[in-house]
Amino acid sequence: MNVIDLSAARISTFVFIALACVTLGCGGSGGPRLAAVSGTVTFDGEPLPNALVSFYHEDDRPSHGKTDASGLYELTYMADRPGAIVGKNVVRITVATVEGEGVAPQKELIPAMYNVDSELTVDVQPGSNADVDFDLKKSGGPG
Repeated sequence: MNVIDLSAARISTFVFIALACVTLGCGGSGGPRLAAVSGTVTFDGEPLPNALVSFYHEDDRPSHGKTDASGLYELTYMADRPGAIVGKNVVRITVATVEGEGVAPQKELIPAMYNVDSELTVDVQPGSNADVDFDLKKSGGPG
């Protein structure tokens, strides 16, 4: 007859690994808590098309969305995960692009206070965050 030797150290190790998997979400979708975010971006009262809207939450990856011709955007955290991380996010909005194959570069038209030196923040709430709108001004002043 075979006897399985499970010492206290082995049992402790198994329990530790099991708890770590439950806590960290081993094998699950895991990741940060997200909420849907959408809205409109205008620049001096006019819809801002083709702008990249990015929400940055502390040291985690950002969520991004591109505005359409009407200035509407919806954020995506990852290809299969829409939304932005719940909590305080710094928002950066830009129209600048870099030159690439078949793409002409676009100069930044938006003041730095809305992108590289952003003064914009949003506290993303659980659930739906619709109508998170930004009215950017050429001469400054948070939107």
